[in-house]
Amino acid sequence: MKQSHEFRWGGLAGVAAIVVAIIGRLVMGNAPQITESAMTISGFLAERRAQVLAAALLFAVATALFLWFGVALATVFRRADEASDAPALVLAGYVVLAAIGFIGISVFAGMTYAITTHRPLLAIAAGPYTALTVMDAIAGIALAVPFGASAAAIMRTRVFPLWMAWFAVLVAVVSVLAAFTVVNTGGALAPGAPLIAIVPGVLTALWVLAASWLLIREHLPVPAAGARPVMGH
Repeated sequence: MKQSHEFRWGGLAGVAAIVVAIIGRLVMGNAPQITESAMTISGFLAERRAQVLAAALLFAVATALFLWFGVALATVFRRADEASDAPALVLAGYVVLAAIGFIGISVFAGMTYAITTHRPLLAIAAGPYTALTVMDAIAGIALAVPFGASAAAIMRTRVFPLWMAWFAVLVAVVSVLAAFTVVNTGGALAPGAPLIAIVPGVLTALWVLAASWLLIREHLPVPAAGARPVMGH
């Protein structure tokens, strides 16, 4: 029978999402922390207006690709175990993450455009900037949903190596812990601080790249004798 390559495309979308997100981060440069002065925050947005808006567009593209990857991942789990709720939770989790991402990115870009066009608004730039940073931290709880569900699905179906399940659990736990940094108002554990921003992001990227590679290879195992093949038709 003709083999479908839908999962391969989903894996490529996952790799592309990480690459585009990294490029967006490099384009934006070193954004100030919310603990820095209001003048520093407003100065960054004013001086790097073009780069911030370009980065926002790249992050939006990365979010769309990330959703594509999530849909492919959920489909793999569903084909391997149609009786489980985990695939639906994986899909719902990625949809929610994409929605949060698009909203956050759009608001950030709109805020930057508005306050740099109407310069008197620069005086209040630190307020929405801080609010969006806190929103991003709390979104770690939403990130834990598809990763936790993916861990459960992998343990049930073994369509990925078992270490991928434990890796997904690690990502989920770290993301939830990072969300609780909103109780801090300063220091290394404040929302958006380098440690809080980098560690969950790097772990998430590594897991997505590993899963994407397995999808690109299209060599996932059939979970049981006589079961519907995960890859192909």
